[in-house]
Amino acid sequence: MAKRRLTSRQKRQRTRKIRNRVILILALLSLASAAMAPELRAYLTAKIHSGVQAFADLRTSEINLVLPEKKIALLQLGVFDNGESAQSERARLAGLGVPCAVWQDARMRLIADAASKRETLTDAAAQGMACFIAEETLARVDVSLSAGESDAQTAAELLHLPDETLSRLEEDETLSDILADVQTRARRAVSAHPENTLYTQLAQSLVNWCALMEETPTGTRPYARATMALLCRELRRALVNQ
Repeated sequence: MAKRRLTSRQKRQRTRKIRNRVILILALLSLASAAMAPELRAYLTAKIHSGVQAFADLRTSEINLVLPEKKIALLQLGVFDNGESAQSERARLAGLGVPCAVWQDARMRLIADAASKRETLTDAAAQGMACFIAEETLARVDVSLSAGESDAQTAAELLHLPDETLSRLEEDETLSDILADVQTRARRAVSAHPENTLYTQLAQSLVNWCALMEETPTGTRPYARATMALLCRELRRALVNQ
C-alpha cells in the first residue's frame, strides 16, 4: 500500500499534539524536581532543559521557495556519447589550461564557461579551440519546504545561494571575496541543518565547490561559472523531486 502523504494542516496538527505531550511531561518533571535532593534536582533540571531544546526543534516553518526561470549560455567544447571519452577529453583540455565541467543530459557535453549573457563567455576560439555556444533554460521552481523555525531564514538563503553566486560571478566582484562569502554561509548552513539531507548536501556541495576553485588557478572564473551553473541545475532537479 502506498504511503499517504500528510497535508500541511495534518503536519501542524501532529506537531501540536507532540508539543502538548512534551509540555505536559516537562511540567510534571518540574513539579517532581521541587521535592528532590539538590544533586538529583540538578540532574533533572538538565534533562528538562534538553527536553525544552528538543521541543524547540519540533517547531517548523514552511519556506515558500521560488527560483525563477534562468536562461544561460554555455561555452561548449565537445559532445560525447560516453563518460570515458568525455573524461579523456576533459583531462586533455585541463592539461592545456582549460578546465571543463561535464554537462550531462542525453549526451555529455564539456562546458568551459556559462553565463546569462553570451557576451560574458570567454573567447575560446581565440585560443585555437573549436567551440559552440549552446543555450539552456533552467526551469522555474516554486515549492514549499519545511525547516526548523529558528533556521528557516538560513535555509531560504542557502537555497537561493547558487543562483545568487552565478550572478555575482558575472560581475566585477573579486573571486576570492565570493569564495570566502559562499564558504562562510555554506558552513553555517551545515551547522544549522545537520539532520536535513537536502540542506546539508547543498551546503556541502558549495563548500566542495569553493575548495575546487581554490585548487584550479588557471582560468578559474570561467570554470567557476560553468560548475556553478551545473549546481544550479542539479538543485532545481532535487527540489522538483522532493
